[in-house]
Amino acid sequence: MEDKINQLMEEGNSHSFGNNCEVKDHGTYGRLGVEFQSWVAEVEDFILSNYGTESAPWRVFSRFKIEGIDGNYQDAFEEGKRTIISSLKACLRIPPKDKSENKLNKNSELINLFNKFHAVAKQLRNRYNSRSTLDIDDEYDVQDLLHGLLRLYFDDIRNEEWTPSYAGGSSRMDFLLKSEKIVIEVKKTRKGLNDKELGKQLIEDKAKYQAHPDCKKLICFTYDPEGRIVNPKGIENDLNSQDDDFQVLIVIRP
Repeated sequence: MEDKINQLMEEGNSHSFGNNCEVKDHGTYGRLGVEFQSWVAEVEDFILSNYGTESAPWRVFSRFKIEGIDGNYQDAFEEGKRTIISSLKACLRIPPKDKSENKLNKNSELINLFNKFHAVAKQLRNRYNSRSTLDIDDEYDVQDLLHGLLRLYFDDIRNEEWTPSYAGGSSRMDFLLKSEKIVIEVKKTRKGLNDKELGKQLIEDKAKYQAHPDCKKLICFTYDPEGRIVNPKGIENDLNSQDDDFQVLIVIRP
């Protein structure tokens, strides 16, 4: 890993303002080239993958703002480059995170969110002076509240189209945690969504995401506030799987 860090630092030092600027009538201003931007992206990916967003190297790197260089003078370029080099120097001094430990922590945080979701939803209904709030009436309401809760632990939360199409059409995944390669699908029980129908939908979700390049773990969270599902543990036990390449976790709460 030290060799990789040194290689990134060496490449960074090779980038100059002269190769990342444009000359205009009234002066010379920063205009970042493709190679510099690619280097920045590689450093970002390296730090995220090995240190995470709670680390000191990431906090140093996050001070870099690409918009602060484009259109500015050479001083801004040099300062931005120094910030990235400093984040790499911090990597030389600080050991990377244990990835297995970090993965375990993220899983625990997600399970805690699902376990506390119903309590949070109930608390939101109990507002001072009967002020308006978020009532959980359908899946979209579940998604809105869960999205806010996910922000406690995850920075990169995406909604993306499923491609290629599955069973004749494409569908939008609810949440993709890009760095963790986790997809979260959200459901809310309703009249007509019984154990059999829910199980069928979950099996389809499992097949749909198994080949997705950014999905190494699929979590299907079903919010069941009225207790419509008769045997939630049975569904969870039947569909949970722990393969090396693709894991499935079914969570039905409360």
